[in-house]
Amino acid sequence: MLASGGLDSGVLLADLLERGYEVHPFYMRSGFYWEKAELHWLRRFLRALKSPRLKPLTLAETPMRWIMGGHWSLTGKDAPSSRAAWDSVYLPGRNLLLLSQAGVYAATRGIPLVALGVLRGNPFADSKPRFLKDMESAINDALRSRLKIIAPYAGLGKTKVAFRAAHLAKRFPLELTFSCLHPRGVNACEHCSKCAERKAGLR
Repeated sequence: MLASGGLDSGVLLADLLERGYEVHPFYMRSGFYWEKAELHWLRRFLRALKSPRLKPLTLAETPMRWIMGGHWSLTGKDAPSSRAAWDSVYLPGRNLLLLSQAGVYAATRGIPLVALGVLRGNPFADSKPRFLKDMESAINDALRSRLKIIAPYAGLGKTKVAFRAAHLAKRFPLELTFSCLHPRGVNACEHCSKCAERKAGLR
């Protein structure tokens, strides 16, 4: 599962465990400004779940500086604020790179599914059902595998995901989820687009 440590990702991970899946959390480091803080909270979140079906976190490496140069995601400068449009947080090729790496990792280890926490209303082309199906086909053609890419929350908004967290059988460690574009140390800035999205969903 593509695990970021955010609310959607965290709820999906806990939900899959509750449904009896063995979950291999997968995180890709690219040099983005928020990764140190994100990994801090993701590791704490995973420790709190305490499930025998939860496997160790896998860290992949795909440096993006040589492609994206001085992009705000790498420098932290001029990160989209709480007033910015949702599509201002777009990262070029993000799901293309995530799914290709996670797909190869899974297919070569006999893991049959790759899951990601895409929500309803996501405006980006690399989160649409057609793209996910095309990626699934490309990976399977390249590796002669039968991998499935699933997005179980594609029909849900963030508020519905928050409600799902409240109804999981085990207490969900909401306070250990994290989503921020411009963290201060390991703490959220409370002013960026991602912080605003999280607050709105929880409200």
